[in-house]
Parts: sequence; structure tokens; C-alpha cells
Amino acid sequence: MILHSLYQIVMVFLLSGFKFGFGGVPLAEFVYKFPFFKLITVTTAGGVTGAILFAYISEWVLDTWHKFRMRKFPQHEHHERKHAPESKLVKKIREKWGLYGIAFFTPFILSIPIGTLIAVHFYHDKQKVISYMIVSIVGWDFFFYFFYNYLAHFHWH
Repeated sequence: MILHSLYQIVMVFLLSGFKFGFGGVPLAEFVYKFPFFKLITVTTAGGVTGAILFAYISEWVLDTWHKFRMRKFPQHEHHERKHAPESKLVKKIREKWGLYGIAFFTPFILSIPIGTLIAVHFYHDKQKVISYMIVSIVGWDFFFYFFYNYLAHFHWH
């Protein structure tokens, strides 16, 4: 029984570090039926750990991706990484709301790894990025808990 519970906690924790709002929280809510405190604690811990981890490996990931692109597509070598095209969504979020917007949309649209990587790429202060991500993750965790809890008890007529 303890191993089964530990397995559930580890799965929710890991999934929360990658796909928070549509992964870790629903898994904890609907599949494993975690009580409120356990759900908030495990999913927040997973999301925050993911944000910290991806903030610190983001430079390596970006450099590795850049080297891979230069090896596979040498004709684009004259383009610097700073001028790489960004998606319309990310550009709109960054221009309109800055780091606040990226952190806000990360847990439910961008995913923790992608959102953190984008945030660190544009705003080089990792501590600031992590702080914003933590606030966003905690806020969205409460929202998702109550939203999914409401859906679970909503009776379709």
C-alpha cells in the first residue's frame, strides 16, 4: 500500500514538473483522488522543481539546440540565436505582458519546460524567472484544484 501511494506521489510530482495544468493536477484529482492538501503540496512541489530545474539547464539546452541546428542546417549559420523566429503567441505575450505574461501562461498553455526556457532566454535573471514561475504555479494550482473539483462534482443535465 505504501509503495502504491509513493508511486502515485512520484507520478503526480513528475508530471507536474512538465505538464502542470493538464497533466499533474488532473491526474491527482481525477485518477488518484488526492485530498486537497496532498494535491496542492505534491503538484506545487513538482511544478516548482520543474521550473527550477529547467531554469538552470536552459542555457545548456539552448546552446545544444543552436549547435545542432548549425550542424544540420549550416546555411543558416549567419543567423544568430537572438534573432531566431518566435511563435506568434510567445511574441504577443512577451510584448504585451513581459515576464508576468510568460509566467502566467506557462502552467496551462506553454508547459513548465517550454515556458521556463522561453522566460530565461528573454529575461536572463534566473532568480527572477523562478520567483515569477513559483507565484504562477501556486496560483494556478489552487485555481485548477477548485476548477477540476467543481467539474468532478458537476452533474450534466
